[in-house]
Amino acid sequence: MSERDFIIGKVTDVIDGETFRITVDRTGGKNRHGYKDQEKIHIKKIKLTDITWMTGVFTKSKIEKMFRGKKVLCLVRSRDQAGKIIADVQLVHGEE
Repeated sequence: MSERDFIIGKVTDVIDGETFRITVDRTGGKNRHGYKDQEKIHIKKIKLTDITWMTGVFTKSKIEKMFRGKKVLCLVRSRDQAGKIIADVQLVHGEE
């Protein structure tokens, strides 16, 4: 199994219930998608606890409450044709 790329950064703007913008602090993995200083992230899944992942479309206000101004880890799946990163997302605890 190949190592997945990841991005760690602070959520600066919530666009809608499934998309936000981050300022990229760190990247890792094979860096397949050539990450920029700012990236738009499309949420595929959200990790709520060590064993619970949630999927679906959330409200903009729910995403703002969960992530705005906080540091997140984005496990990259791909980049879409519009240039957004498709990723599984979780909070980075202790670095907010």
